Amino acid sequence: MTIPNSRLDRFGMDTVYQERVKPTLVETVEIGSNSLVILYEEPRPGFTYGCSLGDVIHLLSQLPADDFDLIDLIIFRQPTRKQAQQNPVWGRLQYCAAVGNHLGPAVYLEAQRIGAPLRWNRKLSLESQAELARLRADGHAITENKREFVITPSEHSIRNKLLYRTVLHEIGHWVQYEREALNETTRLSEDPDMTYDLYFSKPVAEREQFAHRYATETATLLRSKGVLPFDPID
Repeated sequence: MTIPNSRLDRFGMDTVYQERVKPTLVETVEIGSNSLVILYEEPRPGFTYGCSLGDVIHLLSQLPADDFDLIDLIIFRQPTRKQAQQNPVWGRLQYCAAVGNHLGPAVYLEAQRIGAPLRWNRKLSLESQAELARLRADGHAITENKREFVITPSEHSIRNKLLYRTVLHEIGHWVQYEREALNETTRLSEDPDMTYDLYFSKPVAEREQFAHRYATETATLLRSKGVLPFDPID
């Protein structure tokens, strides 16, 4: 029971599984000087993104334009049942996505099942302990028994997690990549190929720490300005 991840799917298309999106809405939006395409897959009954296209557009409009100026796609994606069970994620950054006729760096938000419990062993690493604290701050109901933590998301806590943290976290990954791999002044090496290898040879934990720090600092700044939280936008 594994998620097929061949570059060639059963239709002969050159894709990875998260690129197999059937959007019910495709919207091109201008945010400042940046142009992005938003692909929206209607969530199945019982699932939610917790936020709308308007919410994400409003949030991005509050960020420095340089932080997301090279991102081309925002993708609201409904995972399959197998993907939700075996590889659950809140979102992801894909440095070059090919979804239908759309190509470019993409931030994904994945639909979450409302009320579906997440079960974590009580023996947590330091990073997992930090993530548990972040989930508690997002408003997820968390209970504990002798063997595990049970994390139960609501529509409100999913909104807090996806909109106010996951979007910023994935933008944080892009900010680090742009600074260390693309920017000719600050990249890790003058050789573009060497720069790419150096960036992706960094420990995953180090890149995750940068993204968490960016998301936390940005959210804290926006809260101090009264921007976050904000009412849902249709």
